[in-house]
Amino acid sequence: MENLNKDQFSIDNYFIKFLGIIPFIKNNRLIVISGLIIGLIFGLSLEFYKSKQKQLVCEIIFVLDNDVAAGGGLAGLASSLGLGGVVSGGGNMFSGENFKELLKTRGIFRKALLTKVKFGNEEDYFVNICLKHGDLKNNEWKNLPDEFSSYRIKDQQIDNLDSRDINILNTLYFYLKSKTNVVEENPKSNFQTLSVETRNDTLSYVWSKLYLKTVTDFYISTKTKKSKDLLVILDKRVDSLRSALYYTQGKLANYNDQNQQIIFQKARVIAERLQMNSSQLQGMYLDALRNYDNLKFTLVKEAPLLSIIEETELPIVAPEYSWGKFTLLSVIIGFFLSLFISYFLDIYKRFYRNK
Repeated sequence: MENLNKDQFSIDNYFIKFLGIIPFIKNNRLIVISGLIIGLIFGLSLEFYKSKQKQLVCEIIFVLDNDVAAGGGLAGLASSLGLGGVVSGGGNMFSGENFKELLKTRGIFRKALLTKVKFGNEEDYFVNICLKHGDLKNNEWKNLPDEFSSYRIKDQQIDNLDSRDINILNTLYFYLKSKTNVVEENPKSNFQTLSVETRNDTLSYVWSKLYLKTVTDFYISTKTKKSKDLLVILDKRVDSLRSALYYTQGKLANYNDQNQQIIFQKARVIAERLQMNSSQLQGMYLDALRNYDNLKFTLVKEAPLLSIIEETELPIVAPEYSWGKFTLLSVIIGFFLSLFISYFLDIYKRFYRNK
């Protein structure tokens, strides 16, 4: 009994049962061959379509240095002026997942789309360049009205755009968002890769450079904003102290010229008071001037750095299409589908024959 159970579940038993499908295929060879031919034709058609839809990928590898924080000497300068809240710390939007989400925001894309760029011999807003050279009318936007591809935006300020302009910007935003990716291929490395995929190599090249520049400008302006605000305050303080010092020194000089031989104690007290005020203002002015210069150096060191490791170049060569995978998959699907149809027809015939 035990040997019988082993024989029933042996590999040979399963293999013999599998070979039983061969007579079934022979009996339904016309359906099976038809399924294979249909699968082959469908696969080759899909392969041909995919080979014509070549996407030109532009890649830029860069490193984002976001380790610099507004602290140390800058915080000390702010505290000495009673402005500690100006440089208070907060969440870093340029690190980790925050940076990835920032790159997808509508504001970044709109700022880049409404920037003037040079495309060959023409210069225009990138939104108009993309509408003209993106070949969207025959592909992604083939179901949209023709005005989407023929429309042109004439103003750079977002507040001056009407509803049609905003609609075009939003539609292009979703298109470019799907074609623009920033990935960190190695989690242990700070290297990040920006890839842009369109049908026009120049369009991919221009957009990758523009997009990265827009992100960089936003990054720098945001990271250094607090320091720049403090620099403006210190600049005004230096100017006011300079004016007060020069005024006091001039007043002291005039008083001494008018009272070269001081006899009365009251006049001597006034002269000493002016001298004391002048010395105090001079010390405050020199201290403010030193802080002002230190803040300038701090601002330079604080300015974040985006270093490009590997630049993109024109022309961009499209990778050779690898034929075969869709054809093989279609043939396999056609084969099993024909077997299923044959099995269904066989059951159907036997059912009505028994009736």
